[in-house]
Formats: sequence, structure tokens, C-alpha cells
Amino acid sequence: MRSTFAKVKPWTLLVLISVWAALVWGFSVSMSGSVYAQGDVGSYTVQSGDTLFLIAQRFGVAVDTLAAVNNLADPSLISVGQILLIPGADAALDSAATTRAQARPGDTLDRVALRYGLAPELLTTLNGISLTTRLFPGQPILLPAGTTEPALRFGVIDQVMAPDTLIQGRTGRLEVHSQRPLAVAATWSDRTLAFTQLLTDSLQQFALLPVHPLQEPAAYTLTLTYTAANGLPLVHRQLINVAPGDYISQLIDLPDDKGKLLATDTSEAEFTKLNAIWSQVSPTLWWTGSFARPIGPEYATTSPYGTRRNYSGGDYSSASYHSGQDFGAPEGVPILAPNPGIIVVAEPLQVRGNAVIIDHGRGIFTGYWHLSEIKVAVGQLVNTGDVLGLVGTTGLSTGAHLHWELRVYGIAVDPMQFLAP
Repeated sequence: MRSTFAKVKPWTLLVLISVWAALVWGFSVSMSGSVYAQGDVGSYTVQSGDTLFLIAQRFGVAVDTLAAVNNLADPSLISVGQILLIPGADAALDSAATTRAQARPGDTLDRVALRYGLAPELLTTLNGISLTTRLFPGQPILLPAGTTEPALRFGVIDQVMAPDTLIQGRTGRLEVHSQRPLAVAATWSDRTLAFTQLLTDSLQQFALLPVHPLQEPAAYTLTLTYTAANGLPLVHRQLINVAPGDYISQLIDLPDDKGKLLATDTSEAEFTKLNAIWSQVSPTLWWTGSFARPIGPEYATTSPYGTRRNYSGGDYSSASYHSGQDFGAPEGVPILAPNPGIIVVAEPLQVRGNAVIIDHGRGIFTGYWHLSEIKVAVGQLVNTGDVLGLVGTTGLSTGAHLHWELRVYGIAVDPMQFLAP
């Protein structure tokens, strides 16, 4: 096998839109009043003898503007040590400390201000955009430092824990805590998620968030739904961003007798058969904790997960990527089960060669391709460390190695993420 590597830069239209939007928000004009450029907001600490009128006069800001920006219902009630935001600040003042939040679909600054209990004029001043400007989902919005997420208002569900951002090809974890046992439905990026109750807490359940390695970087809506005691459906939505993965490219020269296995009808028929198996969600959870390495640590990776592949001089197709992790090893090296599960495939295949698939339960499957021998049978329960088969080079392979694959709800994700640190 001959390979060359180069960095892949998966920039998309979203990035261009983001850059354009960043330039636009830098300066903007409001129909209802002054809008200041980002960075032109300072902070001032109230001193003994100060009044809001004197402070406004000192910095050339209208008293009404200063009161609105700082959400002061009574301008006469300011205290020594209080920190005020000063719009249109000069270099003599410290920059106002801020934190960031993400805009939701359909958001304007008015809606963001309402959600966080802030004065709309304050967000206008900090972000340099008007109150009515439509924000795109995931757009970063500056908030005063110390602003906390608003309390979750989702019936008996009192906590939803999900990552803000996931990388192409990686897997996230969603956790929901409720005040009583609850059947929760969830979708993300047009995929249905499967919740599993924690063994240690009947009020907490989790689901996995797999990201396809070619999924477009963007903000995708997570939707949670359950039926309240009165029979009405309650819905909660939040955004999770997908960011580009840093994958390499690989050129693979196939011998003539192997090239025919790339034929579309052959590969698609095999994939369709397997996809019907690994897209299922078994009711039993067999796997626990981190996964073990399926082959000895002395056998190095020869082709990592997510690699964009070019076979025998063809184009680097966006649809061609490496769906697993390859470990180079001599023929006959034992391949071990990384976690308990049920064998659901143990047979020779045209593209994948002698193959074994384990159902670990609740939507997680692992696959082992190109084996020289299969040592297990369909329906067999295996435990961590059990021998599944031996390394080989059957099927679409140019040399002895193990291809290890891990799928969540049918999506091939990076299996190395599941190993113990």
C-alpha cells in the first residue's frame, strides 16, 4: 500500500457567512437610537460623591442612556463601588468584562435580553447591533461577565446537560435529570436518540450524540419532548454546534484482483445488509465504562479513523472516508472483545472479508474486518478480552491488519474516543 498525506480543510459556506456576519456586527445603525461598535464599551467604578448626572457629564453620555444601559430603574440609586458600563468609552477606561452566549433560531437581541433578564439597551451597547437585527443560530452574543444561564423551565425536568460543540466524527453525551421517572424523546440533527436510565439513579438518563465525519459544520437543534401529567406535550430546544474535524487524506493502490470489490453494486448491497443490523437499538445495555483496545498495544495505527480516501488514483471524493481505525499486525494475531455484548454477525463478506460484529446494547455496535479466522458464532455472549478471531487480509485489504469500527445509531464514529485515557 502506498499512501500520501495532506491536511484536509473542510471549510463550508457557514464559515463564509460567519465571517461576513462578524464584519457586519462590528458597526451597525439602529433606527431607535445610537449603537456603539463592539469594544467601545468601558466600565467605571462609582466613587464617593458621584451621581449618575456627573458621571454622564464626565463621559459625554446622556443620563437616560446610561440608566438604560445599566438597567437602573431609579438613576438616583447608585452606590460607591458599583460598576457601570459606559457606552462610547475611550482608552481611559477599562474594557467591560463580558462572557458569551449563543443565539437560538429566530432570536433578536430583544429576545436574548428577555431570556437572561437584562436590559435590551445593554446588549445593544455591548454587541454593536440593533435590537431588531435577526441573529443566525449559534451567533455569539456578548453578555456582561457573571451572567448565568437562565433557569431551565421544562416541567419536571430540572437539568439538561449537553455539550455546546462537537467535532465531526466524535460522540457527545446528553444527560437529563427529572423529578420523577420519565419517558423522554429526543432528536438531534434529524436523528432519533435513545435514552438509557443510569443504573445508579432512576431519575437520570443519558443518550449519545454521534456526529457523522462528513456532517456540515453548523448549529443543529436538539429537541427534547415528554408528556406532562395533564396529557400535554412539553418541548425544550437548544443548539449544539458541529465543528470541522482535522482529517488527513490517503492514496491507496489496490491490486487488480481487489479493485473489483469497489464496484458500487457490491459495496452498496453489503452496506445495506449491515446497516439494517447496526441501526437497531437493543433494549439491554451490555457495555459498561470505557472500551478496551481490541488488539495489543504493540500494534500501531496504520490508518486512522476519518481519513479521506482515494483508491488507485481516483478523485478524493467527499463521500469516501475511513469508517474505522486500522492496526497493522501479522496474520494470526488475536483480536479481543473490548466490552461485553452479543455477536450479531460472524461470516465472510465480499468487501469486509471475514467479519464479526458485536451488539453492545442501546445503539452501540463494534465491527472487526479482514479476519483470517472467526472464533465466535452469532448469538454468543462475549465478555471483555474474549477472542473474536485472528488478524488477516481478507476482502478489500492490501495487507494483514485489523479494521476496528464503532457505530452509534448506525453512524460510524471515532472508536478511539471510547478507549480509557
